Amino acid sequence: MTVCTWLAAPSGLRPARAWRRGSGAAFALCLVALVLARPGAAEAADCAVTVEQTWLGDLHATAIASGDCAVAGLDLIVRNGVDEVVWSASYQSGDLMGFDGIGAPDDMRVAMEDWLGVYAEAGTTDTLPEWPQGADQPEGGEFPFYVAEELSRQDYEELRTGGFPMICYIQGRESTLCLVRRPDVGALISIGAQSFPG
Repeated sequence: MTVCTWLAAPSGLRPARAWRRGSGAAFALCLVALVLARPGAAEAADCAVTVEQTWLGDLHATAIASGDCAVAGLDLIVRNGVDEVVWSASYQSGDLMGFDGIGAPDDMRVAMEDWLGVYAEAGTTDTLPEWPQGADQPEGGEFPFYVAEELSRQDYEELRTGGFPMICYIQGRESTLCLVRRPDVGALISIGAQSFPG
């Protein structure tokens, strides 16, 4: 007879003194152990998914999901042709547009493929709005562009007018993060975030 079976037996079959010594807590632990021991109970919502996509011709973007599907963590790693990391970032799936209602690995895979593929927009920096002299930020509009904090107006305008390759991917619920590829810089450069209807 196992301890859990003994605890589950009618009280008349157990010594009264033993039951009073915290057997209730032991019984609760047994119930937890039985639930966790059920096949697939712990793994049912595990979203261990990896998706790869090519960006800007020869960059390899890899997204790795881990944890419970509803609140999975997402790691994004972008490598160049010689396997050097040129960009990396981590997110919570619940903080990103397009990841609502994910309950299974197949759903997560579809959302991740859309994240790196369908919704990642490639272009060039000369399509970004101009930042006029004396203004606090680039020309607004209905959906303004927010320049990365570390960039000055001069830095931004040099990147913008250079017409460099750029990729923008969803970084939250209301914006995409835009990364620039300059030939003289090894890593991708964050130029800022483009807001969109949330």
